Amino acid sequence: LEADLGSTVDGVLAVDPDERVLGLNRAGARLIGADPEKFEGRSIQEVGRHPDLTDLAQCVLGGEGPLERHILVGGISDRWLQVHATGLVGTDEQPIGALLVMNDVTRLRRLETMRRDFVANVSHELKTPITSIKGYVETLLEDPPADREAMERFLGIINRQADRLDAIISDLLSLSRLEHYAESNGLERHDLALSSVLERTVRDLTGRWPDAEGRVTLACGDNLRAAVNAPLLEQAVGNLLDNALKYSSPETPVALDCRSLDDGVAIVVTDKGQGIGPEHLPRLFERFYRVDKARSRQMGGTGLGLAIVKHIAQAHGGRVTVESRLGEGSTFTIHLPTEAPA
Repeated sequence: LEADLGSTVDGVLAVDPDERVLGLNRAGARLIGADPEKFEGRSIQEVGRHPDLTDLAQCVLGGEGPLERHILVGGISDRWLQVHATGLVGTDEQPIGALLVMNDVTRLRRLETMRRDFVANVSHELKTPITSIKGYVETLLEDPPADREAMERFLGIINRQADRLDAIISDLLSLSRLEHYAESNGLERHDLALSSVLERTVRDLTGRWPDAEGRVTLACGDNLRAAVNAPLLEQAVGNLLDNALKYSSPETPVALDCRSLDDGVAIVVTDKGQGIGPEHLPRLFERFYRVDKARSRQMGGTGLGLAIVKHIAQAHGGRVTVESRLGEGSTFTIHLPTEAPA
């Protein structure tokens, strides 16, 4: 029994009628942050010091059950546990305590939270342009302006909002495709010199940002190569450069560099802009997450650009990271393996 409980990934905690621990396996000790060498014979209140866990055991010992609850366990990082509690019965069929089986559902809870946030955010992002379009169309139908200038202004607003709607939907479809590539490893990649890919990215950028030619510097050796999908990599780097130019002063430089790493290559975009607060960094690559909501929408962003960058990096078997300080600028790094996985 000890071998079985020691090998299972589920946490198992058994207590006697006096609320003293009969047994706690290694997985359970890890989940509640208890020392497995010191738990036996001690009260459940002492083991991990989690009131909700104690309350659940007491309810079962009091005759309730079986019970199931989700319990938040604090510590260095919060962890959600799904706990099944039932009475522990001896060989004579008499109750001898309570048995608690614990599963770590932290990741599932986070995914559920992200799903709810995504549904709320996408509903809001789509509703805003739709409401604007509907309002101006109703005005044109019910009380059309007499002068041509007002009519053109109304139609211009409708057109801009329709473009915004189209951009959001296009980005959502792009994310869906990228997720499929990452899951199936189906992204087509070719061994290319990164310098040529990044040079095309900068050339395209100067067409959209006339002042980019004087601000963006590119440093990438001809010997740096990686297995990449060129159009997607150009899109990812282009998104980072767009943000760097948007959120920094016109007179400040933006650097685009390539670096060789032990396990691949890094593409680094550095700006000297306003920077990002530390509270925003953990959620920066979430869909529709905005540091400055008003300014981001004013500049035409969909709130999906950095999420697309993250998924493009993951589809290549890599990742993207960020370092930033308020008032000092930001550095975004796309880490790529040199070879495509088999």
